[in-house]
Amino acid sequence: MNYKLYWELTNEGDARLLRAFGETPEPRFPAEIEGRAITEIGDYCFAAQAHLPAECRCSYVQAEPETDGAPETAPDGEMQAEPGADGAPETAPDGEMQAEPETDGAPETDDALAELAGAYITRVTLPEGIKKIGNFAFYNATELAELELGSGIDTLGSDAFMNCRSLSRLLLHADPGQKTGLRLLLAQLSSDLEVTLSGENGVWAKLLFPEYYESYDEIAPAHIFGRNIVGEGFRARQSFREDVLDFAQYDKIFPQACVDESEATLGRLALDRVRYAAELSEAPRGLYEEYLKAHSGYLIRRITDDRDLELAEDCCSRKFLTREDVAACAMRAGEADWAEGAAALLHLMQQYFAEKTPDECYSFDDF
Repeated sequence: MNYKLYWELTNEGDARLLRAFGETPEPRFPAEIEGRAITEIGDYCFAAQAHLPAECRCSYVQAEPETDGAPETAPDGEMQAEPGADGAPETAPDGEMQAEPETDGAPETDDALAELAGAYITRVTLPEGIKKIGNFAFYNATELAELELGSGIDTLGSDAFMNCRSLSRLLLHADPGQKTGLRLLLAQLSSDLEVTLSGENGVWAKLLFPEYYESYDEIAPAHIFGRNIVGEGFRARQSFREDVLDFAQYDKIFPQACVDESEATLGRLALDRVRYAAELSEAPRGLYEEYLKAHSGYLIRRITDDRDLELAEDCCSRKFLTREDVAACAMRAGEADWAEGAAALLHLMQQYFAEKTPDECYSFDDF
């Protein structure tokens, strides 16, 4: 994977990424530039409009997606970001990159590499060593849906994810009990966000942080305002103890969430929690399981809409679905022209549930 990276030195002598050009809207950035670890994402780095300093460095990088070694870099000294200099984007005297007005097509390219910014990027994998994300780093990255990063974030600039209205998935590399920057990230992301935690042994937790809203009402002539918060997502985002995720605190939101949240939200929350049961005690497990059994319609829709046979078998093995539920699921799969799914669901019905009497048996003609 080829990248053209604009960067500068941090006070510690590491690299601060300022702007990037690449070949894909799903970039996976290298850990180093010219032997220096990338530890910071600069202000406006992935924003629709860049703000480069008057002087910065530029390196061409060839990074292999799955290798652990340092990427190859073409040595390049410090450069002036002047108009037309070696293909560099034009800059104004104040260091702001000059760009054409946004269009619905691909962004401007530099040396056949697309500018990795704004509406172009859809998924970004940051280096594991990132500790700081700057102000407005992803401003107006409206199509960014997923972000993957390490556990070391300790500083998050203001409005780093402003107008990232598609961002709904966060993959965080962290081991159980490890401090992370998740609390900081969640504080700036108020919409539905699915967080997956993956360590040395793979995915060990998956949590849904529901959307919440804030509003302020004037409650006195002296311009005193009362704060209103709607949605259990706010309380879910407080489930930390010294920057370590507190699963017991997270589980406490579910009873009230059952009053305030939709079936779709509650079904996702409960299903993720029981399937990736990190530090899940018996009492909340029972609540989650009871909810899923009582809302089998959600599971049937989820299985057929996503065409997810792994989920179907998991729900059968956990007895979240009855024989009648699986039959209804197979029927819905047939109606959706998912013949493979209908056949597999009939097989699961025979595998996990007792045989019916001859006059009650189903056949493919029923579907």
